Amino acid sequence: MSEPGSDPCQLRLERDLGSSEFESGVGAGLWRVVKLSWPTLDVVITAGDGADLGMRILVDGYPGVAPGGQPWDHGLDGPLPITCWPSGGTAPQVFNPNWSPSYSNAPYMACDRGGLAAHPNWATEHPARAWNPGRTIVFYVREIHRELRGATVPQVAA
Repeated sequence: MSEPGSDPCQLRLERDLGSSEFESGVGAGLWRVVKLSWPTLDVVITAGDGADLGMRILVDGYPGVAPGGQPWDHGLDGPLPITCWPSGGTAPQVFNPNWSPSYSNAPYMACDRGGLAAHPNWATEHPARAWNPGRTIVFYVREIHRELRGATVPQVAA
């Protein structure tokens, strides 16, 4: 839990992580928190093949600023190699090796700060899928999970 005087953005994120909506996804096996080390949130999100995709999400400025995620190897505590990024379904468009590395390995999505930085028009052109300050972290992880439903995640060699 937070110390008195903590960043209000951190307090808001912690509240949203404890919400019944977030916990419902945890209970359903869709995602889970690995750790919160402000201003980063480490999570795993389950893909269609049942494998987990690690994500490190920058959450400074939350919820006024969109989260900024990237595929993450929690065991090595570093970016997930591109060869281990999800494939199948819509995953190659979202985790796009031709675009994402130029934007800190960001998912190519309207809910991610990297996608919105590259395409500021997405907020108005795709409002149902775009981040706005009224969204919570649940929206972000749900959008990633949605794109992973038809994906497989190669496993990192031990």
